Amino acid sequence: MPKRSKEDTEVTIKTIMDAVVDQLLRLGYDKMSYTTLSQQTGVSRTGISHHFPKKTDFVLALDGRIFNLFVTHLDFEHDLDAFENSWMKGLENSEFLAILRLFFHHIVAADRADSFAYYGVDRLYKLAGDKLGEGSRKQVEWLIGKSLIEMSK
Repeated sequence: MPKRSKEDTEVTIKTIMDAVVDQLLRLGYDKMSYTTLSQQTGVSRTGISHHFPKKTDFVLALDGRIFNLFVTHLDFEHDLDAFENSWMKGLENSEFLAILRLFFHHIVAADRADSFAYYGVDRLYKLAGDKLGEGSRKQVEWLIGKSLIEMSK
């Protein structure tokens, strides 16, 4: 069998990652599997595991994409009240909730949770601080806590 080109490999990885995002948001992390990904992409389970040996590797590879999806739900252009209101409204949105669940799950479960938390929480604190200024860190902490309570109901 001839060796695959770099371009073919990149297309395969993009196809897998697109399916991962779709399934993480639709099915959730626990229901996503190599089998469901294989069925959606047409890439064999072995082919998928060649690129992503552990399930946690998917989320770590998607960190920037997941973060960008998350912040699109939030209002960073106005004041802290608008930011809080957008977050609370986000708690009624299935995509926002799926991203929060994924985020919280991986903070406690991922092998490299420190890295995931750093690129998630710290980026959120920094973005809020840059856009909203003083008091934003305390507000983000409160909203994370509020989200955990709301999601446990």
